[in-house]
Order: sequence, then structure tokens, then C-alpha cells
Amino acid sequence: MAPRTARALPWASRALRAGVYLVLGGVIAAGYGVLVSGLVQLARAAPQVPMALTVALTVIAVPLALVPPFLAPVRDLGIAAARTFLDVDLPTTSARLGHDDRLRAAGYFVAHLLTGALATLALLFGIPYAVGLIGWTLGSRGDGFRLSAPDLGGWGVPVALLVLLALPLLALLGRALLRALAVPLLGPGAGERELAERQRRLVLAERNRVARELHDGVGHALAITTMQASVAEAALDADTDVARAALAEIARVGRQAMADLDRSLAVLRDEDDELTARTPRPTLADLPGLATAPGAAAGHEVRVRGAAKDLTGLDPLVSREAYQLLAEAVVNGQRHGTGPVDVDWWRADGALTLEVRNAVGRDGVDHPRDGGGRGLVGMRERATLVGARLDAGPEAGAWLVRLTITEGLR
Repeated sequence: MAPRTARALPWASRALRAGVYLVLGGVIAAGYGVLVSGLVQLARAAPQVPMALTVALTVIAVPLALVPPFLAPVRDLGIAAARTFLDVDLPTTSARLGHDDRLRAAGYFVAHLLTGALATLALLFGIPYAVGLIGWTLGSRGDGFRLSAPDLGGWGVPVALLVLLALPLLALLGRALLRALAVPLLGPGAGERELAERQRRLVLAERNRVARELHDGVGHALAITTMQASVAEAALDADTDVARAALAEIARVGRQAMADLDRSLAVLRDEDDELTARTPRPTLADLPGLATAPGAAAGHEVRVRGAAKDLTGLDPLVSREAYQLLAEAVVNGQRHGTGPVDVDWWRADGALTLEVRNAVGRDGVDHPRDGGGRGLVGMRERATLVGARLDAGPEAGAWLVRLTITEGLR
């Protein structure tokens, strides 16, 4: 018996909450009914009641009665009530309501009132009718208790019980109907769905940006640190100045990595603008400084060629992202290539082209950048983000990374 009772309780609970919700709609519908009845009686009372007074009251009362279903607070209240009494998963409105949203909300308001009115009438007539049947049956035994009801003989009590059982079933039916209408009428409209999708894309873009920041900052630092540690180890006995410079570079890169990590975490704390103001990120204008990048001691010098004026006048975001791409390509060339790394750039035909070229490793191929890591994939995503194009691959015995910028040029 216990399991059967446990299953019945949710059914009874749903019917009770649906009944309360429907009765609320019936009470509001009764208010509208009283208003209409009063206006009709005023119209019929002419000429005792001046027609001008009736028209004036109608002009005032009708708009006041028709406006609420179209109001945003009424829609929000309807959403909250539907979630509470009907267990409908409806999001709270977060956008300015449009004409279509207001019409749909008004449609649900009317459906609630009509369904509630029918359920309330069934409740008001069903209970007295069932009581009347029971009283008629009891009265037929001579106890003097008679109510106005048809003579059903011995079927009076069973029919009365069926009527009483039909009331919660009717409540559940009304619940199912309003639940089916709630999502299309109270749910997000086209404008709200578009806004939610836009916000979702912004969140995903921000997450991707944080992932790229972590990859470029921490991964870049680890690559340089590993390379400089190898230089320091090799020069520790032969050339202490080179070893000391490599260790100093490891310390500098470590501090820079901490700053990059703080900047990435600041995105999650809405502090990105403040942190960027304290520690500005390098742009393409700083590209000539790559000539002094670490790695020369290991035979990986960086040779920079191009006019500095061609790197100016770019959109700040494009310039920052492009610098990160070129810096990552340089480090990749130092890690996986042989000999110097060449960085060239030029402007032509309304585009800025930047190239990073290095000789491939001893096995004749460069490292698998599309393989286990996210390097090349992340670089292409970052280039697409700023409207640029990234091409990478072997060319004439070297590994070439070419970035073509056509947007954000001034």
C-alpha cells in the first residue's frame, strides 16, 4: 500500500495546485464579467441613466480592463504563476517586449481566464449537484433530507462520487491545456531568442579568448623557459655570461607569464580593462623588438625585416592579436626549427602581410602543429576573430606562417 500512496500524492498535489490556479483565473474572469454586466445594465437603464454617463464610464472602464494583459509585469506574473502552479520551465523575460510578445502574453491571459471560468463554474455547480444527489438518496430513506436533484434511485451516491472525482480530473485537464499553451505564448519570442543566442555566443567567444590567452601566455612562457634552461645548461661551464643571461631571461619570462595569467583570470572577474591599463599588451608596433628575442645563443636568432611605418595605424585589437600570433610563430620556429627565424612584413593592395619563416628540423619536417596540441588551431581561430587569414605549412624546405590582415587597417 505504501508505494501506491506515494504515487498518488503527486497526482493529488498536481490536481490541487492546478485547481487553485484555475480558480484564480476564474476569479479574475468573474471581475470582467461583473464589469460587462454592469455596463449592460447601465445601457438598459436608459433613459433613467443618462447615455452620456454610460458612454463615459465605458470609455474609461474598457481600456483599463483591456490594457493589463499587454503589460510586461502582468506577463512576468503569469510566468511566475505558471512555473509555480503548472511546473512549466519558463525563463524570466530579459528583453524589452515587442508587439508579438505582448499579443502572445495577452492570448495566454485570455486562455487562463476562460479555462479558469469553466473550472470555477464546474466547481460551483458540481459540488452542490453531488451533495444534492446524496441528499436525495438519503431523503428517500425517510430521514427528511431532500435536495433538488433527479431521482436516480440507488445510483445517486455512485453518480455523486463520479461527479466529485471528475472535478480534480477537470483540473488536471485544464492544467495540461495551459501547460501546452504556456511555452508558445509565454516563452521567449523571436527577439528574446535572438538576444539569448547572441549572449550565448558572446560567452563562448569569451571562453575561447580566455583559453587562447592561457595557451599563448603560459604555453609561450614554458616554451621559452625550456629553451633558455637548455642554453643555460649548455653554457654553464663554457660561458657563464651566456648562462647568467639565460637564467635572467627565464626569470623575466616567468614574471610575464604571471602577468598574462592574471590578465586571463581578470576576464573572469570583470577586471580586464583595469589590468590592461596597468600592464598594456604589446602590439605590432613592438614587432621589431622580436629581434632581441631569446634563442640567439642556441643559434635561433630572429631576423626582422620590414618598415616600421607599415605596422602603425591598425585597429588596437587587431594589432594586439596579430602580435601574439607572430610571437607564437617565432617561438614555435625556435623550438622546432633549425637556424635563424625570419620575420618579414609589407603592405600591398590594401593588405598587411606578415610572415615568419624558419628552416625545418633535421628530419626534414616541422613539428605536427595540427596534432597533439592546439597551437595552429588556436592561431587560426585568433586570426579569424580579428578578420585576418592565417596560412601555415612547409614551403621550399622551410616552415612558413603567413598572416594576411585586410580589416582594421587605417
